[in-house]
Amino acid sequence: MSQKKLHMTNSLSSLEKLSDITKDLRNINIKLLLSTARKLFMKAEQYRLEGDEEMAYINYMKYFNIIKAIRSKPDYTTHKVQVRESLGDAEANRRIMDSLEMIADSLCERYSQLHKPPSPAAQLNQTETISHSKPQGAASPHATEYARLGVVSCEELYQRISEKSVLVMDCRPSADYERSHLTYFCAFNVPEELITPGMSAGKLQARLSSTAKASWASRSVKESVVLMDWNSKDAQPAANTPIATLLDILKNWDPDVTYRAPIQIVDGGYEYFIMMYPTHCTNPSVQAPKQNNNDMETIDDIEYPSINDISMKEDISPRDFSPRPDINRASKQAALRTYQQAKPIAEIMREQAEFLQRAQQNDEQLNSAAKMWKLLIQRKGPSSNFSESDNQLLYKILQLESKAEDYKIENNRLRNDVERLKTFQTVAPQQVTPKDAEATRRIELGILERQRLDEQNMRERQEREHQLAIAREAKKHYRSPSPPPSPPEESSPQDEVSLSLHKPATNGVHDLDLSMKEILDEKPMFDRATKPTASPRNVERIVSRARDFSPVIGHNVGRGLTGLKNLGNTCYMNSILQCLSNTPQLTEYCLSDKYKNYISRSNKTNGQVIEEVAALIKELWNGQYKCVASRDLRSVVGQYQNIFRGVDQQDSHEFLTILMDWLHSDLQTLDVSRMRETIGAAEQAWLDFTKAKESIILHLFYGQMKSTVKCVTCNKESATYECFSNLSLELPPNANECQLNQCMDMYFSGERIQGWNCPSCKTKRAAIKKLDISKLPPVLVVHLKRFYADTSNTGAYAKKQNFLSFPLQNLEMSPYIARAESRAAKPKTYQLYAVSNHYGTMEGGHYTAFCKSPNYGRWYKFDDQVVSTLDTSNVISSAAYILFYTWLPPDTQARCFDDV
Repeated sequence: MSQKKLHMTNSLSSLEKLSDITKDLRNINIKLLLSTARKLFMKAEQYRLEGDEEMAYINYMKYFNIIKAIRSKPDYTTHKVQVRESLGDAEANRRIMDSLEMIADSLCERYSQLHKPPSPAAQLNQTETISHSKPQGAASPHATEYARLGVVSCEELYQRISEKSVLVMDCRPSADYERSHLTYFCAFNVPEELITPGMSAGKLQARLSSTAKASWASRSVKESVVLMDWNSKDAQPAANTPIATLLDILKNWDPDVTYRAPIQIVDGGYEYFIMMYPTHCTNPSVQAPKQNNNDMETIDDIEYPSINDISMKEDISPRDFSPRPDINRASKQAALRTYQQAKPIAEIMREQAEFLQRAQQNDEQLNSAAKMWKLLIQRKGPSSNFSESDNQLLYKILQLESKAEDYKIENNRLRNDVERLKTFQTVAPQQVTPKDAEATRRIELGILERQRLDEQNMRERQEREHQLAIAREAKKHYRSPSPPPSPPEESSPQDEVSLSLHKPATNGVHDLDLSMKEILDEKPMFDRATKPTASPRNVERIVSRARDFSPVIGHNVGRGLTGLKNLGNTCYMNSILQCLSNTPQLTEYCLSDKYKNYISRSNKTNGQVIEEVAALIKELWNGQYKCVASRDLRSVVGQYQNIFRGVDQQDSHEFLTILMDWLHSDLQTLDVSRMRETIGAAEQAWLDFTKAKESIILHLFYGQMKSTVKCVTCNKESATYECFSNLSLELPPNANECQLNQCMDMYFSGERIQGWNCPSCKTKRAAIKKLDISKLPPVLVVHLKRFYADTSNTGAYAKKQNFLSFPLQNLEMSPYIARAESRAAKPKTYQLYAVSNHYGTMEGGHYTAFCKSPNYGRWYKFDDQVVSTLDTSNVISSAAYILFYTWLPPDTQARCFDDV
C-alpha cells in the first residue's frame, strides 16, 4: 500500500479541526448514531487501505467522537448489548485506536518533514551512508526503519556494541553518569551541564575531561555515533534540551568532521536500555528522574472519567468462551457468511488425517502402558506400595491421558469446521459437488469414530483412578515396620513415596540410560522429621561446605540442558527451577557471580537461597552432566518453609511465589534515592514496598497493580496499589476450551460492589471496582487457577482441565495497563519462553517444564532428569499451569553463556 500525497492541510492540529462534529447529537437516537458510526468506520478503513492517511484520520476521529456521544447519552446503559453487537467489544475498538495512533504518528512525521528540510550535512551523511552500504550483514528492516527516523532501538544499539562499531555519547548530568552508565568502552559522558546553545564542537571539546576528549576524537572513525539521555525517543527532541543542543552542534557546528552515518538518538534512552540490558550497566538499580508535571499526575489519578468507560464482567457472556459456532440454518445469507469463514474441505481432510495419525499413536502408547499397569495391579494388588519404576509408568500414563484430552478438543474443532460446511450444503445444495458431499460424510465418520475411542479411553481412565483411590485409602492405614540399617544403594527417599508423580520415558536430546541405582542412590542430608533448633539467622552457611549435586556425567550435553533428579516428589520444584534457569538475565547474573556483590546477610534467609540457586544454575549450565540433584537447595528451603521439607507433593505456584520473595530479599541491597520531593501515589506505594532497597529480582519479575474503585453516584474515584510477582487468572467455568486473552479480559473487567464508603458522599454507596497494571515487569509470570473448592463434593479441591490457548509470541498487554503506564517508554508485547505443566488431579499429579533455550533458540521438555526436544506445536496443552513471558530480547545473554 503506497501513501497518497498530503492534500488536506499541513499540521495534525488543523486536521483535528476537520474531524470535529458540529451538529448537536443529543437529540439523535442511538440507533441512528450507531449506523453513522459504522459508515464512518467503513470509510476510514477504505481510505486507510487506499493510503490516504489524512482522510482515514478524519473519519476515524469522527467515529470515536460518535462513540463518545453514544456513551454520554442517558439511555446508553440499556443499549450496551446493541452497541457491542454493532461496533464490537472494547478489544475491537482498541485495535481501531491502535490504527488511528499509527496513522497519527505517520502524519506527524510527514508534516514535520514539510516544515524542516534536511540540512546539507544531513544530506551528505545520507549520501555517504548509501554509498558505503554493503549487502553482507545488512541491517534488518526494523533497524533500517529506525535509522531512517533518526533513532536507534536498544536491540540495534546492543548489536553495534557487540560489534564494537558505535560511539555512544551519554549527555546525562555527570552525577547521573557516575551513578550508572554503560560498561561499553566506547561510551563516554558529555555532561548536560557543559552543553549550551550556540557553542561549536571545538568549544564543547575543550570543556571535556581528558578521558572524554580521547573518545570524542574517535567520532569521525566510528561507523556510527549515537546520542543518549535518560528517556528521549524522538529523532527531533524538544528544543533547548541538552540532547537537542548536542545534536545540533554535531550536525551543524562540527565542520572538521564528516560522519560516516547519520547521527542517531537511542529510543527510550538509558532508562529503556537499562531495563533491557541491566547486566551491561554499572548499576542497574538507578531510576530516571521524573519531571514534576502536576497536570499529568492529576489526569493519571482519574483512571476512568466516565463509568461507561469501564468494561464490566457482567457484559462477558458465557457464549464468549464457547468455541462452537452459532449457526442460523434458516437464513441463506447467514449460511453464506458462515461458509465464507469456513476452511476449504481439502484443508479439513488434511488436518484430520494428520490429527488422527497423532491420536492413534497416542492411543497405542496409552494402551500399552495401561496393559502394563493392569498387570502390575494384578501382581501386587492395589493396596501395595509402588516402586519408583512403577511410579514412572503411572506418570507416563498421566501425560498420555492429558494428551488424549487435548486430542478430544482438537476433534471438536474439526466438528465445528464441518458444521460450517454442512450449513452451506443445506441451504445451497446446488453448489455442492458429489465429491465434496462424500468427503464431508467421511470426515464426519472419522469424527464419530474418534469420539467413540475417546469415550472408551475415558472409561478406562476412570477405572484406573478408582484403583488408585483404593491404593491411597489403603496407604493411609498402613504402618510400615522400622527397616533395619541398610547401605545407601538399597534405600532411597523415593521408597517413602507410593504415589508420587514422576517422569515418563521419552526420547531425548541425551537419553538417560541410567539404572535406578544411579538416579536414586541418595540419602537425605537432613532429618525431615525435625525442625532446626537454631534460629535461621544462626544456621551455618551452606556455602562453607562442599555441595552434593550427585552429578551423572554425560557426553555432548548442551549447556542449560541438564536435568534435575527427583528427590521424592520434588518435580514441582524441578519444574520451576528449570523455568528460572532459562530466564537469560537471571542465569547470566548467577553465572557471572554478579549476585555476590549484592547479597544481604540481614534478612530471614541470610542470603542462602540465592547462593544455592546460583550454585545449582552453574551446574545446569556447565554442559557436562546429564542430570544433577538439588539436594542442598531443598535442604535450605526446607529450613525456612516446613512444607518443602518432606516428600509430599507441593504446588509449584506456591513454591515459585515464596522463592521469588526469598530471592528478592536475599538480593535487596540496591539503594534507591528519591529523585523528587513530591511523588505520586503509585511511586509512593512502590517505595513503601521496596523500603528504598531493590534487587535484580524485583527489576525482572515484579510489577504493580492499580485497584480503582469508582462511586456510581458521584463518580468519585479512589485507587490503591499492590506489587505482584505473578498474575493469577481464573479459568472460566463450564468451558472446555478458552483463550488467554479471554481470561485476561475477565480478570481486568470491572465488577460491582455494594456498601463502599465513598469519601465524597460520606456514606455507603454502590461502586465499581477495576484492576489495571500500573507497572509492567520485564518478565510477566501468569498463573492459571486450575484448582478450586468443589462445593458439590463437600468443598474438596478439584482441578479444571480447560484447554487454554495462549500465544507463543506477541502477547499484547496494552489493553490491561493504567494510563500512566501506557505512556512509559517500555514494550507492552511479550514472548513466551517457559511453561510449568501439571498433569493429573489433586489426588496425584506430576510437573514438567517446557522451556525455550536462550542458547539454542528452540523448545525442550524438562521432565525431572530427562531432557528432550519438543516440537513447537506441542507447547500449548491442557497441562499448562504457569506461563513465563518476557519482552526482553531472547538473545540478550546467549552469547555471554559460552564465555562463562
